[in-house]
Amino acid sequence: MVSATSHAPFPVAILAGGLASRMRPVTERIPKALIEVAGKPFIEHQLVLLRREGIDRVVLCVGFLGEMIEAQIGDGERLGLKVAYSFDGEPLLGTGGALRRALPKLGEHFFVLYGDSYLDIDGTPAMWSSTAGGSCATTSAI
Repeated sequence: MVSATSHAPFPVAILAGGLASRMRPVTERIPKALIEVAGKPFIEHQLVLLRREGIDRVVLCVGFLGEMIEAQIGDGERLGLKVAYSFDGEPLLGTGGALRRALPKLGEHFFVLYGDSYLDIDGTPAMWSSTAGGSCATTSAI
């Protein structure tokens, strides 16, 4: 069986550009991705998990206060990753628009995660089934 840790097939786009209006007033000055959980920003937990799963390239799709995320994460080197950024712009484009804007940095094949989800699972089956079936898109729900 091929595992994600032996080969990182595709980059991952993380959608982290929303306004997080339900978490106000906390998110008026800090993006949701930078809210601390267990002593570090939530996005760092996600990135460490992805690296553990063998992912080495991430594109953070950021919008509201995205500069703060970029200042915190940087190029990803300290986490063992290559991190690029795709800024949503004004007005915010939403999920589809953010991904469309990020396509030049992602390439033809990539995975998408929401910036407020943490799933500590083996992503290998989903990674490889998405390429084996020849489909143009695969979704997973847990």
